[in-house]
Amino acid sequence: GLLLLALVFHQSVLRSLGEFLVVSQPLERADVIYVMAGDFWGPRVLLGAKLGAEGWAPQVMIGGGLYGGGGHYRESSQLAVDFAVEHGFRRELFNPVPLQASSTIDEAQALLPIFHRAGAHRIILVTSNFHSRRTLEVFRFFLPEFDFQMQGAPDPVFDPRAWWENEAQRNLLFSEYEKSVATVLIRFHLASADWL
Repeated sequence: GLLLLALVFHQSVLRSLGEFLVVSQPLERADVIYVMAGDFWGPRVLLGAKLGAEGWAPQVMIGGGLYGGGGHYRESSQLAVDFAVEHGFRRELFNPVPLQASSTIDEAQALLPIFHRAGAHRIILVTSNFHSRRTLEVFRFFLPEFDFQMQGAPDPVFDPRAWWENEAQRNLLFSEYEKSVATVLIRFHLASADWL
């Protein structure tokens, strides 16, 4: 009985560590939905498109940099729009946002003038489940003048309720916690962004 209790408690703690990374807040109508760069044919794009189609904001911005090789490059933000349209969403709903960013902090800072030009105040952020808490922290730290709501898209690469059973998912969880600590240190000038 004691062994079973220890095992259940142990799994409960592990599940809590995984679930803590995942943020999906109650939705309110917003000025813009922004889909984070980095996954241009996956769940986050489809979730952003679905929220836009449901009328949570008048436009869905999708971030992304260059993708390809051998002299044949395309904007991944445009590829993401094509992917959403192939899944039945209206092209007019989307606004591809080409940007080059090597970290979540870079992406947030690059979006400052873009959000201002769009006249946005309330923004729904969409990203993968494992990336959602850190993304929300970053955007609130570095763009405090906006009101952000987070929607974490379920992602096949991370199961918050069983992450410890897979080495790639374990690495992902440890990386997210490490980057969350680094984000706070960078925000308060205790470390440089090179850390990420």
